[in-house]
Amino acid sequence: MNSGWRPPQPSGYLESIQAVGGFAAPLLAGASFALAVLGLQAAATPATAYSRWPDASLAFFIAAGLAQIGAVQATAWTRRYMCTPDELAQWYPERLVNGTPSQWLYNVQRSQMRQALRWANVARGFFHAGMVALLAGLFAACVPPNHISSGRWVVLAVVVVGILGESAWLIRASFLDRALRRRAWVHALVLVAAVGALIAGFTDMLRVLAAAFVLAGALAYALAGRRNQPRPGDPGAGPGQGPPTDQVRSRWRRWHRVVLLIAGGCAAAGAIVLAAADLAVVVTITLLPSILVAVGCLADLARQERILRQA
Repeated sequence: MNSGWRPPQPSGYLESIQAVGGFAAPLLAGASFALAVLGLQAAATPATAYSRWPDASLAFFIAAGLAQIGAVQATAWTRRYMCTPDELAQWYPERLVNGTPSQWLYNVQRSQMRQALRWANVARGFFHAGMVALLAGLFAACVPPNHISSGRWVVLAVVVVGILGESAWLIRASFLDRALRRRAWVHALVLVAAVGALIAGFTDMLRVLAAAFVLAGALAYALAGRRNQPRPGDPGAGPGQGPPTDQVRSRWRRWHRVVLLIAGGCAAAGAIVLAAADLAVVVTITLLPSILVAVGCLADLARQERILRQA
C-alpha cells in the first residue's frame, strides 16, 4: 500500500456534507412533512379537490421528508469517521517515529477516510433524492383537477425547470471526471424523457411534446451505441490483441452497443405510440427497457467514478 495521507476529493467535500445534513436537510424534512399534513387536510374535503393527483403529491412529500431524514442520519455517520492527520498524531503519539507517522497510522487514516466518503456519498444521494421528490410533489400538487389555465402552465413549467436543474446539479456533483459526466448526461436525459413520457401517457398533457423528447432520447442512444463500437487499433479490438482485461472490456463494449441500440429502438416505438394513439399500457411496455438501461448505465458510471476517486 502506498504511504501517505489520503485527502478527500474535493478537499471540502466532507465539510459541505456536514452543512447539508446539519441545516438544509432538517429544514427540508420539516417543510416536506408540513406539506404532507396540509395535503391530508385538503384530502378530507373531496368536494374541493386541490389537485388532480392528491395521493401522488402526498406520497412524494412523505418520500421527500424520509429522504431528508436519511440524509441527516448518514451525515451523523460521516462525522463518526472524520479525522485529520493532526488529530491522529495527537491521539497516537507512540505511532510517530522521529515525527514521521508510521504505516499503521497512514492505514488508519485511509480506512477512516474511506468510510467517511462512503457515508458522505449516501448523505448526498438522500439529499438530492429528497429535493427531487419534493419538487415532484409540488408538480403533482399544482396540477388542477379540471382545466389547466395559462397561468398554471407557467407554474408547472417553473417546477419542471426546478426538477431538471436539481437533476443537473446531481449529475455535476456526482461525476467529477469530464468523460464520465458527458456519458452520464446522455443517460440522465433519456431517463427524464422516458419518465416524463410515462406520466404524459396516462394523461392528455403535452403528449406530442413528450413524444418528441423521447424520440430525441432514442436518437441519443443510437448515436451513443455507434460511438461505443470498438474501432480498429483499440486495445483488445481484435482476437489476441491486448491483455485479457482489454479483451473483456472490448466484449463488454460490443454488448453495451447492442443494449443501447435496443433501448433506443424501444424508445422510438414508445414515442410513435405516444404521439399516435392513447395506449398507455403499450407506452409503458415500450419505454420500460429504456428506463432500465438508463438506470443501469448511470449506476455503472457511478461505480467507475468511485473507482477513479479511490485511485
